Amino acid sequence: MSLAGPSTPTAGPGPVSGKLNEFQRTMLQWSGLHPYNAVHVARVTSVIEPEGFARATAHVLAAAGLTNYSVWEKGGRYRYEGGQVEVTPVLIDGGEDPVAIVHREMARQLDEPFPRDKVFQPFRWFLVRGVGETFVGIAYFHVVADAEAIGRLLREVITAAFDESPLPLRDPSLAERRSSRVPTGGPIGLLRRTAAAYGKFQRMRQSFRSPDCPVNRFGNEWFGRSLDAEETAAVLSLAKQQGATVNDLCLAAVLQAVIPAAMWRFEKKRQHLSAGCVVNLRRDLPEARRRDFGLFLGSFSVTHPVPVTVRLEELVASVHAQAEEVKRAKLYLASRLEFRMNRFLFARQPLEKQRNFYRKAYPVWGSITNFKMDGFQIGEKARVADYYRAVSAGPALPFVIGVTGFDGRLQFGFTYRPDVIQGDIVRGIADRFLQILTGKEPTA
Repeated sequence: MSLAGPSTPTAGPGPVSGKLNEFQRTMLQWSGLHPYNAVHVARVTSVIEPEGFARATAHVLAAAGLTNYSVWEKGGRYRYEGGQVEVTPVLIDGGEDPVAIVHREMARQLDEPFPRDKVFQPFRWFLVRGVGETFVGIAYFHVVADAEAIGRLLREVITAAFDESPLPLRDPSLAERRSSRVPTGGPIGLLRRTAAAYGKFQRMRQSFRSPDCPVNRFGNEWFGRSLDAEETAAVLSLAKQQGATVNDLCLAAVLQAVIPAAMWRFEKKRQHLSAGCVVNLRRDLPEARRRDFGLFLGSFSVTHPVPVTVRLEELVASVHAQAEEVKRAKLYLASRLEFRMNRFLFARQPLEKQRNFYRKAYPVWGSITNFKMDGFQIGEKARVADYYRAVSAGPALPFVIGVTGFDGRLQFGFTYRPDVIQGDIVRGIADRFLQILTGKEPTA
């Protein structure tokens, strides 16, 4: 049960203002068309009472200064006013199948807007109650933070919910927001990376485009899939056999899994397929800033000709070589210029063209965003048994796959735009994707 008792007002770090980086500003632009959120859920082996959880959460947020947020698209600036905040978590009965209820609430929260035209709280909280367990969820305005920062915040909140009385932050980095700026690698390095990234972009332009969106809608739908420890071990073993990373294998699996959904490309000139990947840039930050609360992400893409008869080994080898080039030259650092250029062009398009802008400017069929939640310990009174995650697809992608590693298992969240690609098609892609990863023979 939750043990957090009555507390005195918590003194936070005070107001904090700053500039958004290019990816944050792009996310903010997307949020103007449709909510661009993300959701994390931790499965806790204890019953947590909503009143104690609310007090503990309010204490943590105030102590970290993560309250009363405002953001301005023009000029790309944000501000945390700080101070106290009232937290009212949504309490949901999990019934006979709490995981299904959790997934349904994650999908709902993903599409629920935040009132970003005024001062608001960029986090929403929900509790799904199971038998002897609680699923603790946070939905957040994605501009404010990446998965790493949110994972640390969620761990702090859940741990605080079991404290006898409010304690100082266990993770003081939650209160640190020195800068949102991401590195460029210096002027010469930036020029080299930009030139190399432009070459990769030109190759990507050979790729077959995802389906056209016929309506002015940008909504998301989401569903989750899980692998057990044995299936996860099969994925790790397959990646090792191929001499690649799990991320390489996932990107190759995306390219192979979408083949049946893109068969008509053989009637067109563009017969390549491309997939994207979101990159954590924290290792490229100065050491003092690497645990700052915020969002530090870049991206890259891989491209390969994908005939029906393509072998997985060929795709993995190609993806691995491209990914190694990206890492070696740090091409992902040039993505800030790509975000800036696309944001500039996107803003000057009418809505009818915005809905299909990215399928032409950035013709990827799907994207991978991976996150490994290591060391999620919340003390001796309970433990976290599972971790789930959902991310928005936004106007740039027909679908995105959130890959989450936790406690020797892999969880997958599939978000897609139903007005671009139908749900039964995405579920077919998901089935083939997981069959490929676990070394099974994909079905048509």
